[in-house]
Amino acid sequence: MRYVALGDLVADCYYKNVGQDKELIKIDGGSSRFNVIANLAARGNSTCVISGCGQDLVGKIVLNSLMRLNVDTSFVIRKGNIRTRAYHLTVEGNKHICTKTCPICGNRTWYNQEVVTIEYYKKHIKKDDILILDGLKPENIPIIKTFPNEKVLDIGRIKRLDGLSNTEILNILQNKNIEILQLNETVEQYLIRRFKISKLLELFQILEPKFMIVTRGKEGADFVTQNHIIHKTLIHCQKEVDDTGAGDAFFSMFIQKYYENCKRISRGWIDETFLLANDLTTRVVSHLGARGHLYDGYYLKNINNCICKED
Repeated sequence: MRYVALGDLVADCYYKNVGQDKELIKIDGGSSRFNVIANLAARGNSTCVISGCGQDLVGKIVLNSLMRLNVDTSFVIRKGNIRTRAYHLTVEGNKHICTKTCPICGNRTWYNQEVVTIEYYKKHIKKDDILILDGLKPENIPIIKTFPNEKVLDIGRIKRLDGLSNTEILNILQNKNIEILQLNETVEQYLIRRFKISKLLELFQILEPKFMIVTRGKEGADFVTQNHIIHKTLIHCQKEVDDTGAGDAFFSMFIQKYYENCKRISRGWIDETFLLANDLTTRVVSHLGARGHLYDGYYLKNINNCICKED
């Protein structure tokens, strides 16, 4: 059994304000599904990414960030005619502004067409792979519908849901192979309104996952299984530097413990796993970046221009 993330790789580029200018200070791997994989790999789980990226410096950094955690990157396609996808985050205290456009040169560093095709996935996904997916992006929907593998799915944004009818949402999410479905509070409330219901338990009954997690930020999380809701309250970190990736790390712990416990869920198991997940997220938010708790990261020196123009 291995955990597998699909889709093109993404970088997180961090900047700080220097007077009226921006200064690039750090580049690391990003995107929820790959952050989940990184956390799983750091704890010794078998992991793989089937992906694509550019042959640029950013792509090299993102690949190295996974390889140093022993993630299998054998099936990553690198193309020389693209720049690796990148989010640009300007850090101000413990807050950040995120764009897909370089704040130094103004270039958009995000291509929309996937490098990797579903046919490529079919060649390399094994029947017992557990697929890590985030969001209902167009490239994820056929994977959810057609691949028989067990899947864990995190939906953190409502943007993609707006373009789907209620019937389409149900056709995607009422999938017997979705083992764990994680939503944040915004998505939960959006779906409750969409389906004209009033309670989380009704939403669980409509979507029919094996196990549902609803994260509520600093208020903690709700866990739903077998028509029961268990609420857990977070123990807060005293030193919060950056909350990027906290939800991904939290999710990774529940994924791992779910399978280690042979998919058995109990109140005691939720209590125990929540303590481990809470401790992990406390470490995540104490560092800059989603993976700062896993390794030192790539703090750049001697780069006088923006990363978009490097050769």
